[in-house]
Order: sequence, then C-alpha cells, then structure tokens
Amino acid sequence: MTGPEGFRQAVGAGRHGFTVIYLAALFLTSLSASTACAAPGPIADSLNEFNVELPTELRELAGHGKPSPVTHARVTIGVPANVDMANHPPVLIVSATADPEYHSSRRLLGRYSEAALANGWIIVAADPEENVSFEDDDVPLRLALNMAALAILGQQWPEAGKAPLAFGGFSGGAKYSGWLAAAFAAQGRTIVGIYLAGINQDTLVPAATQFKVLNAAFKRIPVFLQAGEEDDVATPADHRDIASRLKRAGFENIRIEYFPGQHQVEPGPLRVALRWFRELVEGGRR
Repeated sequence: MTGPEGFRQAVGAGRHGFTVIYLAALFLTSLSASTACAAPGPIADSLNEFNVELPTELRELAGHGKPSPVTHARVTIGVPANVDMANHPPVLIVSATADPEYHSSRRLLGRYSEAALANGWIIVAADPEENVSFEDDDVPLRLALNMAALAILGQQWPEAGKAPLAFGGFSGGAKYSGWLAAAFAAQGRTIVGIYLAGINQDTLVPAATQFKVLNAAFKRIPVFLQAGEEDDVATPADHRDIASRLKRAGFENIRIEYFPGQHQVEPGPLRVALRWFRELVEGGRR
C-alpha cells in the first residue's frame, strides 16, 4: 500500500528506523521530488546555499503519512573546483546528530568540506528550516530532506541521478547514515562508501535488513569506522564491536581508524576514507 494510508499503517522501528512499507512510496516520492523542487540559481564552485520548499510527497514522508510541519529544507552543496560533471563525480551526503546544539548537518559539512572537495567529491547536507524537536528529528525527516537536496543537485546537473553516493556522519549522524545508505540503495542508487565516525550502535545491518538490500552487492560497500582513542561515548571497543557485527553479517570491506581525541569531529581520517572508497571503485571491487 502506498500514499498516506500506507504511511499511517507503518510501525516505527525506533528513532533511526522505519518499516519497509515505505518503499513503494519512496519511489513515487523520488519521482515527484525531482520535478517539484526548484533551485534559485546555478551551482558554482565551492559552497552553495539553497532554501527549498518541500513538495507534498516529501512532507508526508517526513510526517509519517501526514504533512510535516517542516515545509522547507536548508541545503548546502559543495562542488570541487574544475570538476568534470561528465565523469559522474561521487557525492558525499553528510548527517549530523539530533542532539541539541549539534544537530546541523550543514555545519558539519563545513568541517568536512575541505577534505571532500580536495579529493574531488561533491558534498551535500540538508537541515529543516523550522525548529524540530529531538523526538521528531528522525529517519523519515532526514530522508525527505536529503531527497530534496539531491533533487536540487539533479536540476543543476542532469546526470546527478547516476552519480555514486557515499554517506557519512558523526555520532548520531553516523547512525542516520546507515539508514540513509540502505534507503537510497533500495531506490536503486549506487552506494560506494559509508563513513561512520563516533558511533556506538550498528544501524547498517538492521536498515539493510528492513529495506531488503542486505545482498552481496550491498555487503561489498566499504565501511570506514573512525574512533577517538579517548572517546567514552562511542568507545574504541564500540567501534570494534560494530566492525565484528558487520563482518559476521558478511560485509567484505571494513576499516577502522583511530585518532588521539575524545568524542569530537575530526576531519583528518575522512580524507583517508574518501580515497579508500574511490580506490575500491576504480579497482573494480565494487
């Protein structure tokens, strides 16, 4: 069942998940979003800011079948200088945690943009224009916002729908990234990497299971875990446990990097992750 009635019958699976009854509706939403979102101007090199009105389908996705009070997305898109769009450069979608004061994905993009742009990646992040409570900042909202952001990219770059995607974030944003990767994979998008920094819970396997994409191709997606050596929120042991869970689930390309720090954003290892993702793609292992 699709549309609002299908949404109303969907039963949530915690803050970072929702049931596969959304899948058909997500496909319809992606078609509508590509035509309904309008960008105010062309995308230039470096960082670009957009204020996007969400179409009805995306507001219903964000609102679990009812129109969400979020009506607009604030979108940042970073484009490397002299990038050749004809070669389908990869796109990194950044997600922040839902924790108050740290919930801006666009602000996190600002921390990650230098590493991404220097390595030839387009970088994208989206936030609601309206204030959203911690409880209402969930996966359907994040999915709707990022679908709107990619629709803007698609209006400026007709081949954007063929671009390989990677997902990454810090802390709760890393948890969102697992769900978003599975959701976009279910829509047929090519996923070439998942960057999980400061994470203490595996969401990737549950998300891929719910979206029915836990197949051989999905298990070949490289997963890069990043841990602070002194992090007592998402400890090094938590990251090792997640890596073990992913290996038991059959994931083939897993890597953990540590840095001397606590529970904090550290962009340095992101450069390593993005280079690794591209090496695997160019080496034919994806």
